[in-house]
Amino acid sequence: MSTTQTNNNSKNRVNKWLVVALCIVSALLLLTSILWLTSKNKNAQMGNTIENVYQRNFYDLVDNVNNAEVKLSKVLASSYDSYSRKMLDEINKNCNMASYNLSNLPISLNGIDETKKFINQVGGYTNSLCNKLDRGQSLTSAEKDTLQDIYLSMQTLKDNLANFNDQFVGQGFNIFENGNLLEGDYNNFTQKLQGVKSNDVEYPTMIYDGPFADNLYNKEIKGLPQNLVAVDFAKGEIKKAYQSVKDEDIKFKSETKSRFETFDFEVDLNQNIKLYIQVTKNGGKLLTISGYGDSSAKTISLGDAIAKAKNLAKSQTGVTFECVWSDVVGGDAYINLAPVQDKIVLYPDLIKAKVDLNSGEIVGYSASSFYTNHTQRNLQSATYDKASADAKIPQGYNVEMSRLCLAPIDYVKDTLCYEYKCIKDDSTYYIYINATNGQTENILKVIETNDGSKLM
Repeated sequence: MSTTQTNNNSKNRVNKWLVVALCIVSALLLLTSILWLTSKNKNAQMGNTIENVYQRNFYDLVDNVNNAEVKLSKVLASSYDSYSRKMLDEINKNCNMASYNLSNLPISLNGIDETKKFINQVGGYTNSLCNKLDRGQSLTSAEKDTLQDIYLSMQTLKDNLANFNDQFVGQGFNIFENGNLLEGDYNNFTQKLQGVKSNDVEYPTMIYDGPFADNLYNKEIKGLPQNLVAVDFAKGEIKKAYQSVKDEDIKFKSETKSRFETFDFEVDLNQNIKLYIQVTKNGGKLLTISGYGDSSAKTISLGDAIAKAKNLAKSQTGVTFECVWSDVVGGDAYINLAPVQDKIVLYPDLIKAKVDLNSGEIVGYSASSFYTNHTQRNLQSATYDKASADAKIPQGYNVEMSRLCLAPIDYVKDTLCYEYKCIKDDSTYYIYINATNGQTENILKVIETNDGSKLM
């Protein structure tokens, strides 16, 4: 074979290897591009889902504040107690929902506590006026003056929310993707929302958020451990609560610096459920869970949902809980849990949960009251005779259940009471009689509404 032929063969072999190498490189580049696009699309899809949850809560917040402001003006213009009572009841519901909406926005700073406190107090105050009208009394001129002050502050809050909406959401502002939010920094959003405040108003401090939800503001946090945990420990607590999730399903998003300092996560649960979870830096305890499930069908019972909520609460706190209130709205079970000490139900230490009855997953959880109030108490004994307390139940009220409880009366002091669940004319009532002096402390009526049962 000639030298020329040998050189040609060598060149051919080199060219073949170059072609093979180029093909391999091209295939790798194509595969990398596909994987990158797939990852990008998956992240974008998750981001869109989270953004939809946030924006839904923001728009619902605006609607609820607007509705409360309009109904306050109607109360001020009304001279009929029955109509005023109807409007005050609806204002209370709007405030409860507005508070829920605020809780489900990604807040990384102590920026809106004053706004949430104002909304909760308006709900509590209008609820107390409803109770007064139910007893056949009328609103006083002083109460009307207070409602006028509240109305003016609600107007300010409404206008500030409208300005916020015009400046940011109206111009394509994206809560999840704005600025550094993909790195979990919600400070920009929070700082803008800090401007949404109401004027200071003098009126009774009463917060109504379900049966005996205590006023958490200006209270020392008693129930959290002092040790600080790392992000990985907090992530591990989420995996304990949701054992089906993997590491890649839990994404650390931000840190909240408020009354409770927390690590904030977004969790993908496989059943098309996205959750926003806060874990306390002190002790690494689940503080809040919020999200939405698929409520198209019910595959588990209310009893199963209660058991799931009790198991999660006990695993997080080491305390045994009893279900003190439950309701089913659509495809979700709403459950209130309270610990029991010396056979006394501790209402100030409530934990609230929401369970999706389709997937069986816990999609809502709030332990703020528990970690604020819980401590080992030296409870006093009941000194007022139980038989004498029984005799104070009005005729026609059939007692279905009675027990001792510690109740936050008027959201000011915790009072040992006999609690009675009674039925009268197909309506359910809860009556609370002081277990030391026999005074009737509170009567709550269960009102059936389109969005579940309410205690009034």
